[in-house]
Amino acid sequence: MNLIDQEALCFRKHIDSEYEPGKSIVLRYLEAFKFGATPDEDSNIKGWLRKTSIQEGSRILPLLTYRDVSISLLDETSFMHTKTLKSIDGCITIAHCKSRGYDSVVFESGGNTGTALTRYGQKSDLETFFFLPEDNLFLLESEAFKHPKSHLISVKNPGMVKEAVSKFSKWNDVRHIPETSWRYQASMFRGAFILEYMLQEEEFDWIIQTISAAFGPIGIYRVLCHFAHELEELPSFLGIQQEMNCPMYKNWEGQEIGIQSKPISSTEQLLTRVMYDITPRSYGTLGHLNHLLTETRGDLETINHDEYRNFMAQRFDDKGILELLLERGIVITTNEKEVLEKTGLLALAGTIKAIDQGRIPKGKKVLCCLTSGVSQADGKAEPEYRISRLDRDLKKYISTL
Repeated sequence: MNLIDQEALCFRKHIDSEYEPGKSIVLRYLEAFKFGATPDEDSNIKGWLRKTSIQEGSRILPLLTYRDVSISLLDETSFMHTKTLKSIDGCITIAHCKSRGYDSVVFESGGNTGTALTRYGQKSDLETFFFLPEDNLFLLESEAFKHPKSHLISVKNPGMVKEAVSKFSKWNDVRHIPETSWRYQASMFRGAFILEYMLQEEEFDWIIQTISAAFGPIGIYRVLCHFAHELEELPSFLGIQQEMNCPMYKNWEGQEIGIQSKPISSTEQLLTRVMYDITPRSYGTLGHLNHLLTETRGDLETINHDEYRNFMAQRFDDKGILELLLERGIVITTNEKEVLEKTGLLALAGTIKAIDQGRIPKGKKVLCCLTSGVSQADGKAEPEYRISRLDRDLKKYISTL
C-alpha cells in the first residue's frame, strides 16, 4: 500500500470529509492510498474495506502541561469498535482475507488483536480460530465468542501459543493471519490522521507509544516521512516497553545480541499481559525500528512495576491520571481499583519519566498514543478448548472439528 501523492494539497483532496475521524480513519483516508499493483486490485481491496469497516475512530486532544512540556493525547480507545487501536487491524486484515476468498483463519494474540479479528470476522461471516495464553482470558468479553464461527482456544504456557498456531495452521490447512504488510497498512492510516492534524492544527516534537514488535510507529512514520518536506521537522519517536519483557529495548541498547530470550511461562507477573511475546524480532521489524529511531533521533525506554505504581499515584494539578482522562471522556476500565489493561497507560508513564529525566526538555510538544485502557471485558470468556500438552491436545481438538 502506497500513498498516492507527496504534496499536502493533494493529500487533503483525497480526504473523504463524509467520514469524521471519530467514525473511521480507514474510510476517511482510503482514497489517499493505493492497494496492489493494478487498478482492479486496488478497487477490490477498497471495496472490501468499505464492507468490513464498523468504527475505527480516533481523536487528538490536550491532556496536561508537565514541567513546561505540552502533552496531547491520541485517543485510540473511545471511538474504536473494540476499544483499542486494533479495530483498524481488524478492518484491514479481514478485508484482505475476504478479497482472497478465505473461509477460515487462525491467529494468536494476547487479547486485543484477537478480539478485533474475531469481531470483524463475524461481520464478514469468516470462521476464526483465536489462540491466546490462558492467563489472559480475563481480558476478554465473553459476548465476542458466542458466535458459532468464532473459536477461542487457550494455551496454558504462553511460550507455546505461537507454535500451537503454526501447527494448527499446517495440520488443519487454515490460513495463519495477519500478514506483516497488513499490520503496517493499519498503522499507516493512523499516520494519515496524525499528518492531517499536524498540517492543520499543530506539529509535535515527540510521538510516544508503548510497543511490542513496533508495527505502529513504523507505519505511522512511513506516512510522516513521505510528507517530511511539508513539516518543519519530523517528530522524534520514543517507544516504551515493560521492563520485565523488553526484547526490542535490549536489542537497541546492545544488551541481547545473539542471546536467546528466556521463555515466559506465565503472563501473570507482566505489567501488560497482552504484550507477552518475547520474540517480536521474528516479525522482521527490528531493522526498521532501529532505522526509525536513528532517523528521528528517537529512543526506547522501559517502565517497571514501581515506576508504574508511582505514576498512577502521582498528582497533576491535584488530580490523578485517571481523573484527568475521565474529564476528557475517557473511562479507563478498572477491576477492584486496578487498571485492567495497562498498555496505553505505559506510554503516559514513559512520557512523564522522559520529562523527569530531561530527555524531553521544556517547551516541547508531545503526542502520546493511548492505544488501550477502555475495556468491555467481563471476565467470563470460556475457551472452546484448553491446551496444556501441545501436540496431544492440539490433535484432539482438531479431531473434533
